[in-house]
Amino acid sequence: MTDHSLRISRRWLYAPFALAAIILAGYYLLWRVGAHEMKKAVDVWVVDQRAAGLEVFHGAVKAEGFPFFLRVHIEAPEIAMSGAWRWQAETLFLDALPYDLNRLIISPGGEQMLSADGFGEWRGAAADLRASIANDKTRGWVFAVTAGNATGRRKSDGATYRLASLVLDLAPAPDDPAVLTLNLAANGVEGSASGETYAVAQLQTIMSLSATDMLLTPTPAASWREAGGALNIAHFFADIENTKIAIAGALQLDQSHYPQGALKTELQSPAGLANLLGKTGALSPAEASAASAGLTLMAMTSGGKITAPIEFKDGSAQIAGVKIADLPKLE
Repeated sequence: MTDHSLRISRRWLYAPFALAAIILAGYYLLWRVGAHEMKKAVDVWVVDQRAAGLEVFHGAVKAEGFPFFLRVHIEAPEIAMSGAWRWQAETLFLDALPYDLNRLIISPGGEQMLSADGFGEWRGAAADLRASIANDKTRGWVFAVTAGNATGRRKSDGATYRLASLVLDLAPAPDDPAVLTLNLAANGVEGSASGETYAVAQLQTIMSLSATDMLLTPTPAASWREAGGALNIAHFFADIENTKIAIAGALQLDQSHYPQGALKTELQSPAGLANLLGKTGALSPAEASAASAGLTLMAMTSGGKITAPIEFKDGSAQIAGVKIADLPKLE
């Protein structure tokens, strides 16, 4: 074999490495462009929110994650509406694929603080907390939240909460962008406040809200009612204080803007639900005691299960003639 042919053979040996270097350089350039666009989007978002009246502050903003993913790291983010609410965290991460910025994953890190008028100041953290917003060909957009092992405490009175897991998906309906659909599943929800404890072992729901564009008008309740807006509950199941409840149906607003409608309902061990409504203030102590006794008696006479609609009418909710809640008037 001649020296010339040896040189040609060696060049072919180097070709895959050269090609890999070109691909890596191109990918790095793409990553840099994506990082620049994400950091620019953060700056634009901050300017827009400040123009809309929000208070937005943050520390250093930097890009990291090469080569596996694109992450924008924001130090000490803080967002607030003066006199209404305030949220802050130690860090905030924005993750995306450098070749596809149509899906953005948002995950705060460390301890968070949330304060809201009437709810006090809460501090908490989660082992896993992620939210994402993505473009969707059929629905326009999809918003999702995943949380795991979240705990928190209120500063003023030591009230606490604990959440084992939560999965939530919110998106417009494919055939009507004014209809929002919600899928939610939560497990291990516990809370304590003012000497009372609360427990929701399991919660699952599939529901939709129509005519949501009417909720942005100056008179949202009236406009929504006139547009025929409805809350449609395709499936709801909860294990609350050892009460198992399954619901399906639709609710609208009456002329006085109270919820109205009838929900197909199945209740097992209903006393726990009545006790919870009493502890949360939805029922007075006397009403909660009467509801617990009445529902328990009905369950005993029907094999431990109540199958009857919950009727929402004239500002209250009742099942088989037993009041279970006063309803809020919506404005």
